[in-house]
Amino acid sequence: MKYFIITGTSRGLGEAMALKLISPEHHLICISRKKNNDLIARSSLMDYYEYDLSNIGEIHALMEQVFHKIDVTNAEGIYLINNAAVLAPFSRIEQASSQELINNLHINLLAPIVLTSCFIRSTEQLHIEKRILNISSASAKHLLPGMSVYSAAKAGLDIFSTSVGLEQGNESTAVKIVSVWPGMIDTRLQEEARNASKDTSASASADIFRMVKDRGMLASPAVTADQLIKLLLGNSFHQGSVVEELRV
Repeated sequence: MKYFIITGTSRGLGEAMALKLISPEHHLICISRKKNNDLIARSSLMDYYEYDLSNIGEIHALMEQVFHKIDVTNAEGIYLINNAAVLAPFSRIEQASSQELINNLHINLLAPIVLTSCFIRSTEQLHIEKRILNISSASAKHLLPGMSVYSAAKAGLDIFSTSVGLEQGNESTAVKIVSVWPGMIDTRLQEEARNASKDTSASASADIFRMVKDRGMLASPAVTADQLIKLLLGNSFHQGSVVEELRV
């Protein structure tokens, strides 16, 4: 049995990945702020945790519950997919509230860090395949007005992944970790960016996102999910790497 822990499964890319991974050989453990009842109905091999990842202090307790659902005696592999993300605040930094800034960094950067720490601690003695896939963004490198915090968080996630890869090395009990830029996908985050008011300081960036949509440049979550799963389970999952382009 392969066990998959996936965050942000209420919609978009996280939901698409969960749907693709449903199988008699796969046990899914999904985490999102709101339950996805349609997803739950599709599989009997699924546990679902309704949890707000901005609540950093309780993630350790959450992961203890998660690992109680994993039977290590029959586990072929255990995988963590850190997918949950928020875009807000989509504004100049001085116009963002302190709470928006805290929430962004908690969900986009600090939660994946804590989840990774808990995952490694819980699996460090297991001689099975253990992998962490961090869903990052090209925004870590290609910068736009109004996205300074989001970009900083994703750049931090890339550096964190590479650093943990160095720590883990390639011993038999090592956890492999990769950060990936999935490309432009037609998700709620893209919609949020497109629909920003023309009166806001990020209106120029919103115009770019609308143009990308109008020109048909967005991939579907389902297609991207296929590519990400192929990466996660394939031979191109190289320790500590940042994958800037998904290949079919």
